Amino acid sequence: MWTPLITLIALVLLTAAGAAAAVALAATDRERAQRAVTLLKILLSAILGASGVLAAAIRLHQAGLL
Repeated sequence: MWTPLITLIALVLLTAAGAAAAVALAATDRERAQRAVTLLKILLSAILGASGVLAAAIRLHQAGLL
């Protein structure tokens, strides 16, 4: 039951990060590119942070502690 939800969230975050990266690279307006880079930093920290928490939760569950 959790697999489709986790997959959907991961796909949404990766799609948003890809779109932000494309805008940051292709934007001619410096302010827009700067906002896209800021959004990309936020999204990447969310992706990397959430994956670490998820991995820890899975390990704790497998060990019977969660």
